[in-house]
Amino acid sequence: MWYSTGNNQQMALISQGYQILAEYNLVKEELKNIYAIPSYVCGLHWFGVIFVHGGIYAGSVFRFSILLPENFPDTATLPTVVFATVILHPHICPQTKTLDLSPLFTEWRKDQHHIWHLLRYIQAIFADPEGSICTGQSPAGDLVVMDEVNNMEALNMLAKSRPEYVKRVQEQATSSQLHIYDRPLTDDPHYIIVEPYCAERHIRFMDQLNSPSWKEATSVVCSHPSEYMGHIDSARQLDDEEANKIIGVAPPRVEPGISA
Repeated sequence: MWYSTGNNQQMALISQGYQILAEYNLVKEELKNIYAIPSYVCGLHWFGVIFVHGGIYAGSVFRFSILLPENFPDTATLPTVVFATVILHPHICPQTKTLDLSPLFTEWRKDQHHIWHLLRYIQAIFADPEGSICTGQSPAGDLVVMDEVNNMEALNMLAKSRPEYVKRVQEQATSSQLHIYDRPLTDDPHYIIVEPYCAERHIRFMDQLNSPSWKEATSVVCSHPSEYMGHIDSARQLDDEEANKIIGVAPPRVEPGISA
């Protein structure tokens, strides 16, 4: 039996849609305080946001994008993680705002690696920046620091002038809080919007999520993968305690594709 090139390409796209959907389901199940979702337009472009609660980056709210290679996951090429703003960190390039993934892995292996690994790595570099630049201990017991990173200025400041590093990071955290409710620069309905908490709207969305019609509409079993990848929607509510730790105000509502 012969198959046309067009049919092969269509089947490859459908298979990729299933695989990206599976990645998204893992992200929803595995993580807290960091959120990521494929864009409506293209499943290879993910929107993300992280709320940092502890360490010297505590209070920071950073947006980022994950760009998957065209043949994902059947490629050794690593995804690209790009932050929306300049962030002081040894592993984040100040010019391109891209995150160095080489401390995590050198190539992508589809049977071992998942997008939630990237998100855990993002959490780890902000939770423990010193640990993220150490490669081990010397015979004398001193920590051995990496020789080369994306931001050598940040590395030297962290290693030799920690108070100045902390001061700069806290200034960035304050700035990130001021922009937490900024309107999106894209009209993609899956862009993650953060809005002030509203009890009335929260109850309405929770009722919608718990309704049988919503569960049926978002069931993987009854949705064609390419169609489903174009209509991934969810609503996530930070609990009161966690949200108050972020900026000390009423907890925000985090909703991909929901605007005021």
